[in-house]
Amino acid sequence: MAEYDVLVLCNACGDLHPFGSCVSLQDGPSSKQSITDVYAGEDLPSNLAELKDKRVYCPKTGRQYSQKDNKKVFLVPVGLGTVRLTAVNRKT
Repeated sequence: MAEYDVLVLCNACGDLHPFGSCVSLQDGPSSKQSITDVYAGEDLPSNLAELKDKRVYCPKTGRQYSQKDNKKVFLVPVGLGTVRLTAVNRKT
């Protein structure tokens, strides 16, 4: 199983913010991809499906939010560096 950081596109500021935890997946992507792209036409694994109910903190607004749109939730293989991706891949 591979480990993935989960990043969420913020509707307020447009940056990617980390969920702060990793998920383990058997069939995840080899590079950053949205959950929608990875699991098109398939049921989501339970550990990803439950993310819709979790809240993410936006440091720019100081607020927490939940992201219901899986096109705006990204899986990033652990080791690619979420700090670098946050700065480079704004408004993805």
